Amino acid sequence: MTDVNKGNYLVALAIIALVIVSVFAIMRPTMIASGPGNSNQNTITVNGAGTVEAAPDEAQLNLAVNNQAPTADQAARDNANTMSQVIQAILGLSGVNPSITKDNITTTDYSLTPVYSQPNTCLIASSSVQALTCTTTQQLVGYAVRNAIQISVTDMGSIGRVLDAATQSGANEVSGITFTFTSGTYANLQKQALQKAVQDASNQAQTMATALGVRITGVVSITPAYVYQPYLNAKMNAAGTGTPTPIQTGTLQVSVNVQVVYEISTT
Repeated sequence: MTDVNKGNYLVALAIIALVIVSVFAIMRPTMIASGPGNSNQNTITVNGAGTVEAAPDEAQLNLAVNNQAPTADQAARDNANTMSQVIQAILGLSGVNPSITKDNITTTDYSLTPVYSQPNTCLIASSSVQALTCTTTQQLVGYAVRNAIQISVTDMGSIGRVLDAATQSGANEVSGITFTFTSGTYANLQKQALQKAVQDASNQAQTMATALGVRITGVVSITPAYVYQPYLNAKMNAAGTGTPTPIQTGTLQVSVNVQVVYEISTT
């Protein structure tokens, strides 16, 4: 064998060897590592859910005074006087509900806008032909003011009395009631829901491990998927009927979802 043929033969053998190694590398099974930094770690991942239901202990009442007057100054003064009466009437309930103070009342919206009318002006186009030409002309007729406030109430039994006092003293818009939880109550309910979610994930993981014939050896990670607090918004109209306004608070739910990665062993 010449040196040239010998060289070609060695190159061919090297190429064949490289191809064989590549084929074995492709066919070799790969273990997917769920755990960071440990290629031999086997894991299962589950999602747990927990929900706690409770009656709300806080309500946010949304009220407003709307009025209109020929001038902006008069509209603003009339609105201010009426809103002052509304606030004083609400604060006057402090003997019934001591938790209602000025700190519980917040202005949420204030607007002063011009009001225009659009009368139709019609003229006879021809004395011989009974045809009318009509145009629309805007005319300033006054100014409208809207002053909206929000009252936070923690005594659920006094909601109706607060609404009655406000509407009877001049509030002519009740845009809604939002039921929710105080911060302390919400934190406690969130903790309970989280405990339920973790327990739910643990039960699921144990069921899966038993079915697979493996055992759980630890927790790799746990991540809250989401936490949310729904609100119940009660729409109603202001009406001073003289009859106490009945309010049914119902219950709200606090829910937590968690994702837990468990380490498992086959031995």
